[in-house]
Amino acid sequence: MRAKNPIEEVEGIIKEFNKVAAKHTRPVWRRYPLLFAFLVTFGMAAILDGLKFILDDSKFFREHPVVLILIGIIILIFTGTLYKVLNKKE
Repeated sequence: MRAKNPIEEVEGIIKEFNKVAAKHTRPVWRRYPLLFAFLVTFGMAAILDGLKFILDDSKFFREHPVVLILIGIIILIFTGTLYKVLNKKE
C-alpha cells in the first residue's frame, strides 16, 4: 500500500473545509460584494505597504534594487512552474 502524499492530504482537508464554509459564506459575499472588495483591496495594500517599509529599512536592497527585482522574477517563475506541475497531476 502506497502512503498518501501529505500535501495531497492537506489539500483534501482544505477542499472539504471550503465546501462546508462556502455554504455559509456565499450568501454574505453576494449581499455585500463592495464591502468585501474594499476589505480585500485594503488588506493587499496593507501587506504591500508593510513589505515596502521592511524592504526600505534594508540597506542591501536600497543599494542593490536589481537583486530584489531578480528575486521577484525567480519567485514568479517558480510559482508558474509549480502551477504547471500541479496542474498536470490533476
